[in-house]
Amino acid sequence: MRTLILSQKNVVAGSNNTVFEYAFPGGGIGLKPHSKIALASITMYNSTPNISALNNNNTFQYRWITGVDYTVTMPDGFYEISDMNNFLHQTMLNNGHYLTEISTNNAVWFLTMSVNTSTYKIDLLSFPMINTVYTPALYTTPVPPSPIPPWSVPATSTNPQFVIPNTLFTNVLGIAAGTYPAAQNNTLITTSSSTFAPQVNPLSSYLVKCNLVNNPYGIPNSLIYSFPPSGTFGQQFVVAPNEYSFIDTQDGYYNSMRIEITDQNDRPVVILDSNINILIVITDRIKEDEKERMY
Repeated sequence: MRTLILSQKNVVAGSNNTVFEYAFPGGGIGLKPHSKIALASITMYNSTPNISALNNNNTFQYRWITGVDYTVTMPDGFYEISDMNNFLHQTMLNNGHYLTEISTNNAVWFLTMSVNTSTYKIDLLSFPMINTVYTPALYTTPVPPSPIPPWSVPATSTNPQFVIPNTLFTNVLGIAAGTYPAAQNNTLITTSSSTFAPQVNPLSSYLVKCNLVNNPYGIPNSLIYSFPPSGTFGQQFVVAPNEYSFIDTQDGYYNSMRIEITDQNDRPVVILDSNINILIVITDRIKEDEKERMY
């Protein structure tokens, strides 16, 4: 049995720390007809963003009471709905789209995202604005930075809207692409809720693939193991199977071994922390039950 260790030094540049290349010493190795490979362990950090440009789920828009749309772009990272709501409010703050209550000096927001734990849904709330309620004596209007035009509290009850694009951000909220609420002239608070189960974290498990195998029963056929992320974001975790799951290798001569990590749907992922150690075992031993079948 041979043991191979892949670490940070084996990461392929530009692979987002998900592809590892191990060059066999001496120029290469020949795999025998009964060679097998298995994952012995992986030590890594939970550092895969749930929101990223790669996931195509990091942007949405809001329509201000002026009828103009503004984009909210979240940097790659791990976000709960409360974090997304904070980022929305920070964007609206930067754009001057809020009111300040004079008595408390607190910002008043007219769009909010929240989790409804009772219904397992995400709620998008839109609050109406009218000058008979939000009077100059009680609230001040900020001066937006250039080139965003100034605005004033409307005389007709008007509310801003969420504009959800036709991207995978719809899966995060469990809400189809569209504008919520459908109209801006509302006199009451409007709530738009998930219509299917939200997937705030699209990653449920990692797939580990190896170029040395051709598993006819696996999808993909290079699959050697699967495991879920563990712990909180930024926490180190270890995957160590109690028993090796050996997979037949492809006969041939190989200069290197390539290990790739993808998501459960075999899509590329981002692993921010390159401090990863992968232990692989290769054996040429034929199990007794296989010998009996051969003879």
